[in-house]
Amino acid sequence: MQHIMTLTFNPTVDAACEVYHVDAVQKIRTHDESFHPGGGGINVARVIDRLGGSTQALYARGGVMGAVLDHLLEERQIAKKIIRIAGETRINNVIHEQSTGSEYRFIAEGPVLQDSEWRDCLRACEDNDWDWLVVSGSLPRGVPVAVYDELIALAGRRGGEIVIDTSGEALQHVMQLGGATLIKPSQDEFEECTGQKYDRPEDIAEAAQHLVHGGISKAIAVTLGAEGAVLATRNEKICLPSPKVKAISASGAGDSFVGGALYVLAKGGSVADAFRLGLACGAATVMEKGTGLGTLENIKEICQNIAAQSYARIFAS
Repeated sequence: MQHIMTLTFNPTVDAACEVYHVDAVQKIRTHDESFHPGGGGINVARVIDRLGGSTQALYARGGVMGAVLDHLLEERQIAKKIIRIAGETRINNVIHEQSTGSEYRFIAEGPVLQDSEWRDCLRACEDNDWDWLVVSGSLPRGVPVAVYDELIALAGRRGGEIVIDTSGEALQHVMQLGGATLIKPSQDEFEECTGQKYDRPEDIAEAAQHLVHGGISKAIAVTLGAEGAVLATRNEKICLPSPKVKAISASGAGDSFVGGALYVLAKGGSVADAFRLGLACGAATVMEKGTGLGTLENIKEICQNIAAQSYARIFAS
């Protein structure tokens, strides 16, 4: 299996809990508290590790919560490379309200990275061995979107592959820049970047393939939430409906999709098989409370239920 490194500029300690009902002003008692290492690239590494793959999580962290993040990764025996920063690593909170089934997600902004700190992240990417580099999650304050120029150029120089999962201005920049191996926006993110609304998965797949032909990326996967996902490469367009599961939390589903897909690609598997496992990993994750990721048992069961002949719609290019 080819070696995978994930890069997370703005990691987090993800805290999750249960409450019966959320009331303003009132003191609210929580239970079933849990803590997980989080942030896009770290979640991707957790999924790949759960599937049995080899990966290393590179991340920038600082302060007391940075040490907690290290501990949480050590507990899970995930290989890590730490870039120490002066700022305090953020904490995100996910609260599940039992009386309504609603989920409340409080996402912290995170620290400001100095030039020397985010450049240390780039140097670590240059100095470490990898075949696949996954750059996933939000950019913290202080990190320019031009950082993707250097990362994509680095992958090109060393003959490696680069997967990018970001949003907003950063995603817009990457889609104008081009040169990635795989980009994975959500439907909302894709529509924001293209300036269009799409009524059908087929239309999204067509638009994504047009961008692939323009050199934006070798492949573009667009996750559609409960509607499933689409994948476009130069030669094919694939659409898979979302597996029928009991959805509890959407936290980490997109990262899980990337982790599952990359696990197959790094083993030399087909793009279609990677897409199916990615969808299974994302579906398994929405079955979990808070920031827990999909269990291996659920991933396997869902993947077995996704049969290419009856479940996928493949459009001729």
